[in-house]
Amino acid sequence: MLSNLTKRVITALIIFPLVISTILYQNDLLVRLLLNIVIFLAAFELSKICLFSESGKKSFIFITFVFISIFLSNILIKSNLWDLQIVFSTLIWIYIIFNIIKLDNIHPKKIFNNYYMFLFVILLSSLYCSLYTLYLINYKLLIYLICLISICDIAAYFSGKTFGKNSFFSIISPKKTKEGFYGSLIICGLFSILFCAYQNYDFIFSIKLLSLSLFICIIATFGDLSVSLLKRMTDKKDSGKILPGHGGILDRIDSLLPSAPIFLIFSHSLSVII
Repeated sequence: MLSNLTKRVITALIIFPLVISTILYQNDLLVRLLLNIVIFLAAFELSKICLFSESGKKSFIFITFVFISIFLSNILIKSNLWDLQIVFSTLIWIYIIFNIIKLDNIHPKKIFNNYYMFLFVILLSSLYCSLYTLYLINYKLLIYLICLISICDIAAYFSGKTFGKNSFFSIISPKKTKEGFYGSLIICGLFSILFCAYQNYDFIFSIKLLSLSLFICIIATFGDLSVSLLKRMTDKKDSGKILPGHGGILDRIDSLLPSAPIFLIFSHSLSVII
């Protein structure tokens, strides 16, 4: 039997090149198809975690609203009004992060009300909107973000495994450690510096990209924590089993949920366009 780490590596070696090559091919239809598949699989997993115990009808309504919200996102993007949705989702994530920081107890839930359904629809459609907008602005921006988040996750995992001693938000995820978090910041910082040196960016631009990358690495951690909190509330270990060694799609994109819209809005406002 393959170990969990071996399964993770094999899955990553298959999925990562597939995603990057799809973006590099620069076919708008293929990129939108890829994003839609990812979002709808994540929506299905969310409905399975939060809504299937209540009724299949409510899950169908939830996924339908996700479909409608993505359709509306495309209209906003084509009308160059994507910032309306992204700013709104960024404010929602600020609220979520604030609540995670001050969290002192987890209350189990068996039924998620319409408030949560609305929240999940907004966050999933905002992820689609931000990723697709990044691609349209410059496909290299999207690739950079995906590479940055992937490196952040890998560095946190191995730093935590190797040096982890002190729990980090133990009430939500006992396995996450401060050493893993700091390790991810260091490695992501090095990645950003090397990327800037390779691209021969000027000093000011490099400092802005480095600062934004470190900030996004921190934000990505809260995306991971938010999904971990959701699973703790519903007593679930993984969001699914579609990716061997990783769990579900939601387990892989959780870091992107807040980091993608926030990366988009800051890179655009600070003129950090690769």
